Amino acid sequence: MMNILKKLIKMVKKIIDKIKFRIKLQHMDSMWYSMGGSCWGIFPPSFYYTHTEDEIERIKEETMRSLQEIIDKLKEEETESE
Repeated sequence: MMNILKKLIKMVKKIIDKIKFRIKLQHMDSMWYSMGGSCWGIFPPSFYYTHTEDEIERIKEETMRSLQEIIDKLKEEETESE
């Protein structure tokens, strides 16, 4: 019975630690937004804590590619309308 209780306590502590970490990330992001970080950064700070370097690089490339496609499309529409 004590073993089960110890395991349960350990699980609850892990859950509480995860919740605390998520709250810290939300606070970090809200500070970033309030300081104007969204104007200069691609992703909020929590993104870098929750993704690996490979994932960050892949997602960054995908995002930049899709933004470039939008820019190119807008340029095409602008030259067609002239």
